[in-house]
Parts: sequence; C-alpha cells; structure tokens
Amino acid sequence: MRCQLAKPGKKESRVIFNGELYAGSLFHRPEESEVPGEAPIGFDPRRPEESYRAATSAEHRRRYGQFFTPEPVAKLMCEWIAACRPERVLDPATGPGIFVREILRQLPDCSVTAIDVDPIALAAARAAVGSRRNVELIRADFLTWNQATRFDAVICNPPYLKHHNFHYGHDVFAEIGRRSGVCLSRLTNIYVLFILEICRRLREGGRAAIIVPGEWVNANYGAALKRFLLENGFLRALIYFAHSSLVFEDSLTTASVLLIDKAKRGNGKAAVLTAYAEGDVEIERLRPVLGGRAPRVAGVVAQHLTRAHLLGSGKWDYALSHEIRQASPGFVPLGKLAETRRGIATGANKYFHLPTSLAKERGIRPICLLSCVGRAADVPSIIFRTKDFERLVLAGARTQLLSLRGKPTASERAYIQEGEALGLPDRYLLAGRNPWYSMEEREPSPIWAAVFGRKGLRCIYNEAGVCNLTAFHCVYPKNADAVFAKALTAVLNSSRVQELAKQHRRVYGGGLAKFEPKDLLDIEVPDLRLVGHSLLSDLAHSLDALDTAITGNTLGQARTMETLDGLVAAAGRAAAEVTESGRSPAT
Repeated sequence: MRCQLAKPGKKESRVIFNGELYAGSLFHRPEESEVPGEAPIGFDPRRPEESYRAATSAEHRRRYGQFFTPEPVAKLMCEWIAACRPERVLDPATGPGIFVREILRQLPDCSVTAIDVDPIALAAARAAVGSRRNVELIRADFLTWNQATRFDAVICNPPYLKHHNFHYGHDVFAEIGRRSGVCLSRLTNIYVLFILEICRRLREGGRAAIIVPGEWVNANYGAALKRFLLENGFLRALIYFAHSSLVFEDSLTTASVLLIDKAKRGNGKAAVLTAYAEGDVEIERLRPVLGGRAPRVAGVVAQHLTRAHLLGSGKWDYALSHEIRQASPGFVPLGKLAETRRGIATGANKYFHLPTSLAKERGIRPICLLSCVGRAADVPSIIFRTKDFERLVLAGARTQLLSLRGKPTASERAYIQEGEALGLPDRYLLAGRNPWYSMEEREPSPIWAAVFGRKGLRCIYNEAGVCNLTAFHCVYPKNADAVFAKALTAVLNSSRVQELAKQHRRVYGGGLAKFEPKDLLDIEVPDLRLVGHSLLSDLAHSLDALDTAITGNTLGQARTMETLDGLVAAAGRAAAEVTESGRSPAT
C-alpha cells in the first residue's frame, strides 16, 4: 500500500514522506528482528553522531525527527538509570546508538534492546556498537511494537515530530491515551506519546531518562502529560535547559530531561526536583544538584516543587525559573475584560496581501480590498495611527487584503485564474473554503498582541482601525469605549503586567517567546471595570507618553514606564477597594 501525500484541507491525512505503509505503522514495517540496509556512505563508527549527521541529508533527519543528544547529557541520563542496577534496558529510538554505547560502558553486563524505525540509523548503530551478544537491535515503530516485555530501565531521545507530520492508520492518540488513562489532544507532539508508552513499559521500581524539547512544559497539549506524570508520582526530577542553551543542534528549541522513577506503589508522591539551567551551564555542575548535595549552583535555579504547586501552574517555564508571584488584589484574568482571536489567516499571503500599486495594476475594485497589516515589523511602536498606515502604503508595503465581493470583474477573474494556475485551491486552508479565494471576515480589533517577541509581550492600540494578519492576535475589549481600550493597552504594556505575562508564554530556542490567544486570556490585569473614568483617562494618556518615548528613543522611557506602573498599581488598589466595599467605582 502506498502512503498518500497530504490531501488539501484534511490535516489528518498528512504524512511525512511517500513510502510503504504496513499495519498502520509510522514509516515502514512494525518490526523486524534483523537490521536491514547499510550505514550511510561516509559513516565513521569512531564518530557516530557527528559522521551520521554529515553522511545523511537534513531532509532524511527531518523526516524521522532526528536530533542527537550531546555526549555529556547522555552520560548524565545513563547515570540516572544505572543507579537502579537494571538487568534489561530499552532504548526505543536509538538512532546511531549513543545511549547503547554509554549503557554498555556503565553497565557492561546488562541486556539492551534498541529500537528504531529508520533502517539507516539502525545500521549505523550496529556499526558503532559492534557485535555484542547482549544487544538486540530491532527495526520497529515503538508506538506499534507489540511486545509485552517490561523493562527495568528505559532511556530515550524520541523523534521530534509535530502532529501534522505523522499519520497512522488508526487513532494513535486515542489508543495510547486509553492505555495510559489520559485524554490527548490531537495537536500533541509524537514525543509525548513516547513518554506515555515508556512509562507503561517500565516495571514497578524501574527508572527512565528521556530528553525532549522543552515546549511541552508550556504548550496546552502538555497538560495531559503533566497530570499523568504528577498524579502517578512518576516524575522525580526535571532538568530544563533555558533558551540560551541550545542542546539540540539544527533545531531552534529548548530542551528538557525527564528523570522518571516508577517507584513501588505509595512511594512516588514526593516533590519534584527541578533544575532550571539559565545559560550554557556545564553538565558537571548539574550532578551535585541532582544528588541533593548542592542546592545552590551558579546559573542553575534548583527547587523542590510540590505536585500541587506544579499542577496549579499552567505554564511551567516561569514556575521553574521563578517563585510564582501572586497577583495583587484587584487583578483579574484578561479574559474577564476581553476576548481574543488569532489574526486573519489567508492561506497564501503573497497572493492575497498586496501592495496598493499592484492591486490597482491588476484592476481589483477598492470595495474588494481591506486595509490590513501583515508583519510585526511594520508596526514599530505601541500605537498604530492612520499616518503610520499611510506611510506603509507610500513605501509600497503590502497593505491591501483581497476580499472579493459579489461577481468578480474580468480583471478579478484573471487574477483568480492565476491563483488556480499556482495550485492555490489545493492548499490546506484554501481547500476548505468555498470559493477557495473567499476571505474570512473579521472586524478590526482595537488591540493587537504580537504573537512572537524576544523582549516580552508587545501590545498595540490599533487607532487606525485596520485589519491584521496572523503576526498579531486580536484583542476585543468587552467595553467598546475607546478610552477603555487604550487604557487596557497601556496596562498590558506595563512592567508589572509584563512580568505576570511571563507565566503564560511559551519559550523557544534563542529566547523567542510565543503567546497563543488563550494564553493571553490568563494574564492578570487590574479589573478596569471597577476603575473610575479619571484613572482610565490617565492610563490612556500614559500610553501616548510611552509611545512618544519609544518612537523618539528618548531617555525618559524608563521614567514614563515608572509612571505607568504607578497607575497600574493604583488601578489594582481602586478595583480591590470597590470589590471589598461593594460600592460603585469613583468617577
């Protein structure tokens, strides 16, 4: 049976390559006892990971989600599992075999079962490990591997594949979730499935060490995994390598190491030891932390966090690196004051988002064009005015969003035919629209929130009243008053609220922070519904002052922010007083 490439508009049909598919497994056959194939040309068993990376294409490694564990980290992970003196060890995604080699160095007499779905990686592992009677290499997909063996220890670097890059002939999320007693989102990365299966295949009293990207600690799909690990008492320690330390080469991501202890029943509910490595911390400095001998190490935030504390933290990045601060009285989640949506997704920005000159040249009627900003770089400050939009138009930037209405003219039909010739109707988003060139309708939002940022959450007051693409999320205050919206924008840009927002962000490699629309709703802000008009006006004016300081690059920016923070604190106090007294807010 041949795998089919992704069908337009049907995410569940996506696969990561066009190859053979057997019994619903991810790539090839569910299992084979002998290693087929040969190591790649140029592979040097004396330098396995380095030479494998050089001898294989980036496309091949990306197809199988292969990112390799640094040797110092591999040693640390093996030390964790070696402490339980295992007789049978499993590596369910072995790659070129760094864990197998390290296990044999630390535990030369134990039996090792190493699995991988990639025959080339397995052949490389065989060449690097050599002929060892106590090592069994199996070509299989671990998630469909039908052996019932329980292991004393498991060590793994699972493949890094997002939900739209793998496909099974059955509902793998429901099946693995049922086995582990959890309900999984279908946006779940494949490494979460590996973690659940690893825990299931551990015998009681066994240990596991698993290295995965760190995004699960903040992602919504990670919530089910967190509950599973904490409620079962499996997670004994968690090492989190912050954004400044890129553990995985060729991948812009953070990294985390889960140290699992499937303790005997009733003995696994202790607090979790967490080690947050803030920078390029040497692995040697983590050993005493994990051993409990040195709770204070430069560059490492080490804590014992209770299950209740972690379960109560939606995003763990902030909890791991800081003691969570409680919001001041008078603060409420942003969701009480506003609704959020992502920006307009066109499905083909270059086709739909046009410069004004090109729209005129192609004969697109003005009624079929919406004023629209598409890039965060086009909005340098925190207030976007009509003059700012006009400046973009004059500079030839893409500012016109195609939104065809009524019967297309001859010129518009010609443009539609060009899109069809480019294959646009077959694109995922566009295939689900009727007609394919129709645009989702969206009222311009008074406030924009930048999706990505390195300096914190940036919120913009959309004074120009134009639309926005997905570079920004839309924030719609429930109070339609312009002063309220402007005051809320000021609050969101204040230092106090920016600090609270860190608890709800997702952090990627290089310090890149991302907010989803639902993340924004959890940010604590003063309850402006209970604040008088005078204070709302002062907050709105402070946004103008901060915008002037930012655009003018003045030395007074810090002083302006200090004033804004004072107003935010005053708004919190005012809201708290109204809540306590039950009286109406002062005007």
